[in-house]
Amino acid sequence: MKEIIEVKITDIQHITGYVIVDIREKEEFLEHNIGGINIPAHEITSRISEISDKNNLIIVCSNGIRSSIMARVIHKKIPSANVYHLTEGILQ
Repeated sequence: MKEIIEVKITDIQHITGYVIVDIREKEEFLEHNIGGINIPAHEITSRISEISDKNNLIIVCSNGIRSSIMARVIHKKIPSANVYHLTEGILQ
């Protein structure tokens, strides 16, 4: 089982082959995003198949609180993936 790795936004450029998973609500995502796919936190369980084949997942939210929680949920569902958590969020 891989670990959850905390990163800052400046660290993202050093990760190869990653997919950003923005777990904010759709309205928040449309307002400001840094790319990736939008899967709101409350939809993660039902949409996990959309990311289950990815090796490097970077979980992001506004300030890092929701992404911290969801990184643990995703890590349990996809233990073979490297799950990165953007600690300060995308709006910091």
